[in-house]
Amino acid sequence: MPGLLLSSIQRFDLSTGISEAGWNALHSNAARANLVLPHAEKVFGRQKFTPKIDATEQLWLAYSQPGTSVISLVLSCTEGPLGKYPLFIIPTIPIADFTPELIESSTEALCSALLDEPGFRKERVFSIFSVETITEAFALTWERLTGISRIKKPYYSAFFSVCTESTLIRQQRPPRPSEDVILEPRLAVEQDADEIAKLCRDFAAPPDPFTLSEEKAGKEARLLIANKSVWVLEIKKRKEKPEIATIVAATRKSEGIATISKVYTPKKWRGKGCAEILVRHACIELLEKYKEVVLYVGVELGSAKTVYGRVGFQGLDDESPLSERWLEIGFDQDKVELGHW
Repeated sequence: MPGLLLSSIQRFDLSTGISEAGWNALHSNAARANLVLPHAEKVFGRQKFTPKIDATEQLWLAYSQPGTSVISLVLSCTEGPLGKYPLFIIPTIPIADFTPELIESSTEALCSALLDEPGFRKERVFSIFSVETITEAFALTWERLTGISRIKKPYYSAFFSVCTESTLIRQQRPPRPSEDVILEPRLAVEQDADEIAKLCRDFAAPPDPFTLSEEKAGKEARLLIANKSVWVLEIKKRKEKPEIATIVAATRKSEGIATISKVYTPKKWRGKGCAEILVRHACIELLEKYKEVVLYVGVELGSAKTVYGRVGFQGLDDESPLSERWLEIGFDQDKVELGHW
């Protein structure tokens, strides 16, 4: 049987593969597992990705409550084309089932299992992203066990939001910036690579801790284009060179689920409806193939939440019955090795 049983933890890596129960837990929670499932499928050749991911640091831990075989949490400690990812922890049972005792015992078990992993370096854990209560518990436990302080101000506090064919609002609300302007939303092509690279780098600019070098931004742009994962809104004015006013990337896809992972509009074009036009266009195309489009939106990003709400995303505030808060907490940057996502 793939994986090795350690108390309530089962581990999987490149040599063991992921067990059938592990795959089933992820597929049964595919929307929430968008941070883990698509990458795992690429690593094990279950979906096409250009180029093949050859990074060797790929580890997954599955937590089951002692005495049961039901997987409650899946932790990933993995690496992608641009570097090491944060730790992601995916709940695979209803959030309401996570009692304070279960959260405490599961995060303690996951922390201990990581630290017991042969050759694992605690400096590898630069941040953790999960449902808010799980992130907070894990960060406190990790700080206690490793002596590496968590950063008090979260890197990211977000709502997890979903758009489906039934919630999608197709009406094109935003007007054109002016009468002499033509807006063309389209899938990006190779000729867009330099502009997209600049926008990717701007998107990750400080204070974002995961900045991109010019070289890595160029690599990201080429990967997005090669995998048909990025759309652009091109603005054409008479007698002027066309410009890209917005990009939308959907880099994580699995059966039935596509995740919008990046939306960026340069300052010059903000407030003109560009993001709404392109997000709607991307969602219409994605929903022809996928049942749901999901994304994370910062709790404090009022304008972004307004845009996504106009497109048809649900769960954008605490009053929504679908509301689900996710949190990323980082650790002392002087004592860890930052990755990227």
